[in-house]
Amino acid sequence: MTRRNHHTVLRIFLAFSLTVSAMPYGSAVRAQDIIASDDIAGGSSVFVFRQSRKKPQVRSAHMQAYASRGAAGSVSRRRVNAYVASHARTRRTPSLVKNTSAVRAAAAEKRRIALSNTLTATADKMFESKDVDGAIANYRQALKEYPKNANAKDGLSDALTSKGITVAGDSANLNGAEFLAEAVTLDPKDLAAYAKLGEIYDANDQNAKAIESYEAALRMDPAFTEVFVPLGIAYFKAGEIAKADVYAAKAEAAGTETADGRYLRGLVQFKQNKDNEALASFDRAIALDPNIVAAYYYRGQVLDRQQHDDQALASYKQAVTRDSTFAPAWFEIGVVSYNTGDYTTAAGAYQQTVQYEPDNAEAHANLASSYRQLERYPDANKEYWLASNGIKNDPDLHSEWGYCLGKTNEWDKAIKQETTAQEISPTAVDYTNVGWAYYNAAEADKQAKNDASASANYEIGKAFLQKAVATNPNFDAAYLNLGSTYNALGDFQNAVATLNHAVDLHANWVIALNQLGVGYRGTNNLSAAASAFSRVLSLDGSNVSSLFYLGEVQYSLGNKKEARRLQQRLSSINPTLANRLDRILDGKEVLDAAGKKILNKIPIPKIPF
Repeated sequence: MTRRNHHTVLRIFLAFSLTVSAMPYGSAVRAQDIIASDDIAGGSSVFVFRQSRKKPQVRSAHMQAYASRGAAGSVSRRRVNAYVASHARTRRTPSLVKNTSAVRAAAAEKRRIALSNTLTATADKMFESKDVDGAIANYRQALKEYPKNANAKDGLSDALTSKGITVAGDSANLNGAEFLAEAVTLDPKDLAAYAKLGEIYDANDQNAKAIESYEAALRMDPAFTEVFVPLGIAYFKAGEIAKADVYAAKAEAAGTETADGRYLRGLVQFKQNKDNEALASFDRAIALDPNIVAAYYYRGQVLDRQQHDDQALASYKQAVTRDSTFAPAWFEIGVVSYNTGDYTTAAGAYQQTVQYEPDNAEAHANLASSYRQLERYPDANKEYWLASNGIKNDPDLHSEWGYCLGKTNEWDKAIKQETTAQEISPTAVDYTNVGWAYYNAAEADKQAKNDASASANYEIGKAFLQKAVATNPNFDAAYLNLGSTYNALGDFQNAVATLNHAVDLHANWVIALNQLGVGYRGTNNLSAAASAFSRVLSLDGSNVSSLFYLGEVQYSLGNKKEARRLQQRLSSINPTLANRLDRILDGKEVLDAAGKKILNKIPIPKIPF
């Protein structure tokens, strides 16, 4: 489809797209679902959204994974760190490796044992003086000299635990995990290492490893009550709600009410669809600690589920006010805003989401749809491409992307995307949209005076549209596009038959009636053409193409007074086109027999919806 340029002249039959909200595939398209695009020029082809051009967006499919996100300052996390600090061992009492077989030992082995003991003693002093890196190096060398040196092995485990805790810090830096993992390999009873490992894995979304580490620490110390809440949240993220419920109850039975404990209880109630109880728990958690960002997020989820859009939006905004990097809440702001028709706010929210989660394909797809609604088609195309890197085999994505590519006149790319959608989902809608893309590619070829390519594209489009009507004999949009393609190919007999079927399925459809008039005119059935164009004008008195065509047809029928009256009506709407009709009525311009070039080089004004 070419955009109108007031400095260039275009044909009346400029390709255009008509967005249609698809009904179930066995039904005709409802008139109230039809909207007009920028370049209506009397009617030629329609695009059909597979579901709806305003298909509601849905909450994130990954919301469970966000249960511990945005809660870095949580009470239980701090308590786990305090527990780790209190249980992290200092160096155990060193003892020399004793050679019980000194008489039989070779001299070389004696020297290795002695050197191993010396290195261990040096490492012990370094560890005590907080030179942990030096201690690790010497313990490793001691074990290299004599692998049976249990004292060096214990010392290395202690030093690695200390190093891992330091590297992880309060932010749970994942780099600390490698030291702690080696520590528990050396000493499977290193409680502090397991506890810190659980906290690191939890904070870095390695949920299965977090559960394994927390459980190991708890087995060694059943009184490790600080782990109940983070372990419960980890089970919630894993979808094991029953176990999450168990640990929520254990946390509550352990004593003092905490913000995190109430938050965990709210999560369980949320999954149990106990909405009012969940809201009460999240509200209590926030009252105890206003900085539990994820509590605002899940509170919004409950309100969203109850269809309290304004309250949900407010709760999500509270989350990002406290943590502007909390991408899940930005995502949900986008969903609520989009579904309430605020596409500008939706686009801004999704922009924030992909800033902090650049690989979030779902957010890129939703941002693309927001741009589409705002008619920012180049931006939409970029986002559809980014979304396609992570979302596979989604016909809606490819179909909508093809529509936006058409709006930027990239018809080869539009054909590719509509064909991809059709290959994934071979429905009448998808065949129709492939035909739509080929039709408009052909129209662009005609504009570029590439008639051979135009003819080839019309023929390919025709084949897909024939598949569409064969797939669903009751699909009006398919018949319209096929009839328009027949008209473009000059096959007016088939055009008339096909377009009459479209009108039977979809009564008073202006675009189909206009094309039907073109078809009748092509068969030289001028009275039927006049009837079709008159019917259009009874529905849309300002339809410029029908005014022009009906004036020309009435002139051909000898009704010159009526033709002149139509020319005068047209002059108040489109003076340029009225002047062209005036030249015809004065005999200064001759029309070709088929009427296919009646309106060549006539600029067409934008017709409002």
